[in-house]
Amino acid sequence: MSSEPNKNRRNPRSHKAIVDATLKLLGSNGYVDFSIEKVASEAGVGKQTIYRWWPSRAELVLEVWRDRLLPPLAPYAGKMPVRDFLESSLLSFGKVLSRTDCRQAAICVLAEAHRDPQLYRRMEEAVYAPRIKLIKDAFVQAQRENQFPKDTDTDLLIDTLYGAVWYKVLIRFEKVTQPYIKRLVSQSLD
Repeated sequence: MSSEPNKNRRNPRSHKAIVDATLKLLGSNGYVDFSIEKVASEAGVGKQTIYRWWPSRAELVLEVWRDRLLPPLAPYAGKMPVRDFLESSLLSFGKVLSRTDCRQAAICVLAEAHRDPQLYRRMEEAVYAPRIKLIKDAFVQAQRENQFPKDTDTDLLIDTLYGAVWYKVLIRFEKVTQPYIKRLVSQSLD
């Protein structure tokens, strides 16, 4: 598999049509029925155009997932309690992940990443690592400010919080709600 495609060589109208078609198909038919042929037809472009920019459907979906579906990353500025930051970040992430298009994008990329270690690394760099770093940075700052104990295993805490959101959406097929996030954060931090 090749690395990230050269975005400078893309026709902006075709790119937008492909991304919009990908979003529409993921939101309506999901991953199982998702194909490059259907994206090309919906976007009004040739399959070769898509394959020139993305070597596989998973690479296309990863870019769309990263750039159009996931909520923007907001660093912890220390102006609010870390509990409020966590609740806000997890609720935003959970609500977006609960949407059909985003959930189906996650399923697509996760399924393909199990067979392709390079795709997994790109997914980790695009989706997981930046979010984990922000939360980890927030924990370090909150620990310095004595908002919770310095001996807290922050890696385990991140796994607990984000793992619960992924589990609720991808395994239980449930929506993430504010009361759920409040209980999750409270139980994890208390």
